Amino acid sequence: MSGLLEIVTFSVALIGLVAWLGTVFLAPSRLSSGMPPGPRALLARLWLYAPFWIPALVLVASLLPGTLGALLGFGDHCTLHGGHHHHLCLWHPPHLSNHPLAWSISAAVLLPVVCLLARAAWARWQERRLAAALVRTSRPSSLGPDIRLLDRQEPIALTVGVLHPVILLSTGLLASVSPQTLAIIVRHERAHVRRRDTTRALLDGFAAAILPRALRADLLRELTLAREQACDRAAAQKEGRVQVAAALTEVARLGLPQPAFGMSAGASSLEARVLHLLNPPSLSRWWPAWPMTCVVVLAALGAGPIHNLIERVVTLLLH
Repeated sequence: MSGLLEIVTFSVALIGLVAWLGTVFLAPSRLSSGMPPGPRALLARLWLYAPFWIPALVLVASLLPGTLGALLGFGDHCTLHGGHHHHLCLWHPPHLSNHPLAWSISAAVLLPVVCLLARAAWARWQERRLAAALVRTSRPSSLGPDIRLLDRQEPIALTVGVLHPVILLSTGLLASVSPQTLAIIVRHERAHVRRRDTTRALLDGFAAAILPRALRADLLRELTLAREQACDRAAAQKEGRVQVAAALTEVARLGLPQPAFGMSAGASSLEARVLHLLNPPSLSRWWPAWPMTCVVVLAALGAGPIHNLIERVVTLLLH
């Protein structure tokens, strides 16, 4: 199976490089503001994770023709290869080429990715330690077991933690806002906890580490706005849209900090959030058709033309 590992690694490197280039040069800088937060977040994540899910999808599809042909008996695809043995098939594992170019190209593409992901993992670990330090300095509150207080004068509303999210509010915030605004902030932050937004943000930041800085910032900004709008809508279901919009304006005047980690009620664009509350966008129920079509087309291309192209490229490079 060492030959299969060689060609799979080589194929992942080549497909991943093409997917990364496509993401960098084709991804939109801004998504449609007329879309609800859920669909907009999905589209942003499709672009953000494209260098990961596209190679995986195409590679799995590329492994299917020979394997299914041999198992189901409708024609063994591998018999069409002629003399070369660098074919993508689990049923007939290819021979090991022992060509240094195979591993050299794979390493040249994949090692920088591993280094960037390791750097991102270290940064996330540092953020986790800082969040844990904040939680240790907090104290219980009368607002609920999931809410803790920070004895600080500056207004702070922050949700931190991945496995066990905690909402942190400062005493300065409690003294600065009205009871209704405080209730809306608490509902907003609890929506982050319910949606596991801290976990999603952690994974998003991890995946974004391999993208150029400008594109990374654009996609993460879209995801941040979509998260905040979704939590604003969750709060509005109980408190009312106008009331939540008024609370956002009050919070904006306080100048809540936008931390590098966690979920803050003061994050993202105030104008876009208020407009979304007062004029909620609608979307056709058929909108998932085109993302699903793209996935199906990629899978079909992987099982057909891309499968043959990979084998031809591998044969050309290794012979």
